[in-house]
Amino acid sequence: MNQIDVGSYARYVNTGTIGRVVDVREEDGMTFAKLDATELYYDITYLEAAEKPAEEAKRTGHDLAFEQKTHDELRDALGSGDMSENVGGG
Repeated sequence: MNQIDVGSYARYVNTGTIGRVVDVREEDGMTFAKLDATELYYDITYLEAAEKPAEEAKRTGHDLAFEQKTHDELRDALGSGDMSENVGGG
């Protein structure tokens, strides 16, 4: 398993988002890392070590807005009971 630590770079395998890890937290026996590129927490099971992205490879504002919307929709679905909490990392 790749080592994901604060200060290292990681790539979220479902979307290809790369960012610097700014925080790592444990909750309910799972570990989550927050990436600076999106300001979102990701289950580290779905992260892999990455190199610092080149300036031209950084995510655009549109992509960030899409990811935030998707994250919000998933959170709302989990909160309403429309989805099981036992879903994959994406």
